Amino acid sequence: MALSYFDHEGFNILSPALKEHLTNLGKVVEYDKGDLVLDYGLHADFMPIILEGSARVMRIADDDPSKELLLYFLTPGEICPCAAFSQLPNGNMPITVEAESPAKILHIPLVELTPITEAFSEWRIYELGNFRRRFEELLSLVDNAIFNQLEARLLAYIEKRCLLNNRRGVSLSKVKMASELGTSREVVSRLLKNLEHKGVLTQDKEGVHLLG
Repeated sequence: MALSYFDHEGFNILSPALKEHLTNLGKVVEYDKGDLVLDYGLHADFMPIILEGSARVMRIADDDPSKELLLYFLTPGEICPCAAFSQLPNGNMPITVEAESPAKILHIPLVELTPITEAFSEWRIYELGNFRRRFEELLSLVDNAIFNQLEARLLAYIEKRCLLNNRRGVSLSKVKMASELGTSREVVSRLLKNLEHKGVLTQDKEGVHLLG
């Protein structure tokens, strides 16, 4: 395998020695768009490193395999951290990985990850960097799926309260609003700040006031 595959900036943290080591250890596999890289519920024996192209990572519903949730995409210079789960007892894949486009992916045997970490300190940093990016993307997914939906509920709740009281404001406490919406005071505070930043409402000691 040519070292030119590691020219992408995502590999900049890796030393020439580690790149050569991965070259000797791994196997480059070419995938067409839609090809399965890692399958949900099965055991993985390699860590995929994207060299060219891209892949998508999806969560499959336990009760209905036809239901899929896109978690994130993998691009050149990135690994799929979830593959490491197969190193754990009963560590079957919790996700499915498919090629989003024609791709070249380096397969590194999972049994080699511990020796790589021991021999090359930068691998750990590279690996943790990938874990962090994936975690941040999942947090963004949670924000979009839950907080944004809850924000719409909170705004509708405030508007309904205003309508019922024929006022442009709500004097209820954040604790009360959180209780009636089935969430926490901290979440309500965060959502109110977001709405205030968007110019939808203002807050003061007397409560929340709609603008416009």
